[in-house]
Amino acid sequence: MTAPASPLRVMGIGAHPDDLELTCAGTLAKYRTLGHHVTMCHVAGGDRGATSGTRAEVARIRRAEAGSAAALIGADYLNLGVSDCEVDASNESQKLLVTEAIRLARPDVIITHSSGDYMEDHNQASALAFSASFLATLPLYESDSPPLDVVPALFYMDTMAGLGFQPSEFVDITDQLDTKLEMMRLHSSQLVWLEHHDEMDVLGQISTVAAFRGLQSGVRYAESFAPCTAHLRTRTTRLLP
Repeated sequence: MTAPASPLRVMGIGAHPDDLELTCAGTLAKYRTLGHHVTMCHVAGGDRGATSGTRAEVARIRRAEAGSAAALIGADYLNLGVSDCEVDASNESQKLLVTEAIRLARPDVIITHSSGDYMEDHNQASALAFSASFLATLPLYESDSPPLDVVPALFYMDTMAGLGFQPSEFVDITDQLDTKLEMMRLHSSQLVWLEHHDEMDVLGQISTVAAFRGLQSGVRYAESFAPCTAHLRTRTTRLLP
């Protein structure tokens, strides 16, 4: 496959603040180093990912952390503010939220969760990205922004710890791993939460999965993806960096 001739507009759609950092931030950082435009979007506010504080306070902290991580690579940032554990692809208001976000970002490429991940918000965010990426092209599905001309290409990113995911494309992030880890460090509240709730060394897991995917693809560190092959989403050019 040939590379695209002009800069791309790329959008990551994750369920919660830090989901993109955990799974595809190296690729998003690489897009930026190559001169492409990146928007990082989280559907949920992260308001239940803490052991203390009010949900409003937690959401404010997590939104600020995610904004800082996006700023580190020069990406735009959107948070749609759905409550954790309430992401629902059958909810018409959430479809409209994600559709408007896609119209704002105007992506050529969308990266989102793979279905069958460990947490239902992830699976519902994936379904929302699939549905809304088509709805965004319909002139009579009205939102504040104009419709897209073309359905964006769609890629599914790795699951947490790589479980149940069979990739077919890889991105070398050897030069971006340190940036990815720094983006995750900016989610300081989640380093504590994930250790407390899941006994998870999140920075160690990021490095381990990247090394494993790198082993599979012949580089030191990599991220892995599977393209959505549904009608209107496939392309003849290589869109991943």
